[in-house]
Amino acid sequence: MKGNARYPVLMSIFICGLIAAFFLSFLIGRYPIAPKTVTDIALSRLLHMEPYWESTLEKVVLQVRLPRILLAILVGGSLSMAGASYQTLFKNPMVSPDILGVSAGAGFGAAFAMLQNSSWAKIQLFALAGGLAAVGLAYLVASLSGRRQDLTILILGGVVTSSLFQSLLSVIKTLADTDSQLPSITFWLMGSLGKGNNQDVLVMLPAVVVSISILFLFRNRIDALSAGEDEALSMGVNVPLVKLVVIICSTLLTVVSVSICGIIGWVGMVVPHIARALTGASYGRLSSLSFLIGALFLLIIDNIIRGIPGVELPLGVMTALIGTPVFAVMLARVKKGW
Repeated sequence: MKGNARYPVLMSIFICGLIAAFFLSFLIGRYPIAPKTVTDIALSRLLHMEPYWESTLEKVVLQVRLPRILLAILVGGSLSMAGASYQTLFKNPMVSPDILGVSAGAGFGAAFAMLQNSSWAKIQLFALAGGLAAVGLAYLVASLSGRRQDLTILILGGVVTSSLFQSLLSVIKTLADTDSQLPSITFWLMGSLGKGNNQDVLVMLPAVVVSISILFLFRNRIDALSAGEDEALSMGVNVPLVKLVVIICSTLLTVVSVSICGIIGWVGMVVPHIARALTGASYGRLSSLSFLIGALFLLIIDNIIRGIPGVELPLGVMTALIGTPVFAVMLARVKKGW
């Protein structure tokens, strides 16, 4: 079955899988809750049902598990789509969403806020500002060379920026209190959905919807650009505008994810390869399938973490443990031709 014919089938399979995983995720956790109770709690406010369950169970379902499940879907999908967008733009299968220094900048911003003993909301705000500042600095470095539209120069700007913010992060770690602040910084850098709440979902959802919608509208021009700048120009594509749109939208998808959940690696690099192997390199199909696979992948990983009794492993560690062998397999694929 060719890519065009296979695409609707794949989309249907992963949508059904994501829906099934969404509902099953409510049953996983340290507090065992019967499926009927979960359903009744979810419908209670719509049907004005008289509660027969403890108030603690309602809090667990609606204020702990629901936002965590939604954040896993949004973060996994956002990082995967950002990775697919960057890989298509830079025509490089090894590119990840933090290629322009987003993760390093966000890590520095969050660590700086923790050094001031700031609230969780302020930590997220500083992480967001740090990630955006890192990408802006990478773009500035590329502009200073006079070749800011050269993607290779932009990548080098990202490498320089990432190195700078990693160094600043090391300084913050050195200054941090080893009993309280340093463990918090280290745990945040490893990524977690444990502190997510409904407010985080409401903050993240508009940014994700807007970014995805814009990228979808530009999908044909992104496809043209992936064939080469000269070919895109001959087709009337505004190449600088398309580059800027991809960078801004992908950066926004990445930075809102990192600011809320910390640094979660490998998802944005590995998942687009899986989607590309299934549906081909057409950006419209690749990006949408990447979003679904990434959302399902991260939700399953987080369910595994929540299902382990007694300890909660960092999300970034688990994605790396699974992403590393997949990446090793992908290296052989890249060697044959991407």
